[in-house]
Amino acid sequence: MPTSTARPAFTVDRLTTAIGAVVPDLDLQADLPEDEIERLRDVLAERQVLFFRDQHLDEAALVALASRFGTLSIHPVSRLLGRTPTTSVIEDSAERPPAGFDWHTDLSWTAAPPALGFLTALHVPPVGGDTLWASGFELHDRLDPALAALCRTLQVEHRPDAALLATIRRHHGDEVARQVEAEHPPVSHPLVRRHERTGRPALWLSPLYGSRLLGIDPVDGRRLLDLLHAKVDDAAVQVRWRWSAGDVAIWDESSTTHRALTDHHPHLRRMRRCTTDGRPPMPAGQAPVPTT
Repeated sequence: MPTSTARPAFTVDRLTTAIGAVVPDLDLQADLPEDEIERLRDVLAERQVLFFRDQHLDEAALVALASRFGTLSIHPVSRLLGRTPTTSVIEDSAERPPAGFDWHTDLSWTAAPPALGFLTALHVPPVGGDTLWASGFELHDRLDPALAALCRTLQVEHRPDAALLATIRRHHGDEVARQVEAEHPPVSHPLVRRHERTGRPALWLSPLYGSRLLGIDPVDGRRLLDLLHAKVDDAAVQVRWRWSAGDVAIWDESSTTHRALTDHHPHLRRMRRCTTDGRPPMPAGQAPVPTT
């Protein structure tokens, strides 16, 4: 009897035309075969963020899952402190209000930002606390062709912003915040990057950290960057997720930007997250580098 070459079957329910999907019939605690992981990679590259309900992953299970997709990242602050945790807990409460970070891509102020992000809900508030993702593919495709062509020639300067440094200072002290700033000078990344798996161009915005356009008059650059950042607020390029305890999200850091809302304060919201290591972003016109 011939061996079937069909791709493994799991359901993908799209949430919007532009971005996001729910995978309702996978158990992420199971030892998934490699062909299912590969199909998840393909679906993730297309839909950019995937959601899995009622998974209830503990820290070990989250680490095991993320490790199937790449090498787990260690946050630069943890490295400075001599620690090697690969996950972190984000907790908001009455005593510890949410940070209220703007739209951002994780660690875009590093030379090689993460490839994928993983987030699981440990405790959710009775109201609020949603997370939003915006599609860099859709943002690029909606640009006027002439503007898109200009954007493909530009670089953005990324740096740790004042809100991030204030958070580090509050939790780890002035010296650690100074070290982060000293060891992570501004880096430049392409405004439009080529997706490593699909080759699609994505408008790669990280408004919290990407604060200056390079290769253009500073005044014109500020106006253009403000214009592009405003486009992220268009609901047509977004997906919004209302969390339930046990939910898991996996997203492509190379084609999205995201933000968590703060409308749940003073209620408790506790999440666990991790990321996998990425490579320096490729400009949209550059050929992909083979993966190993």
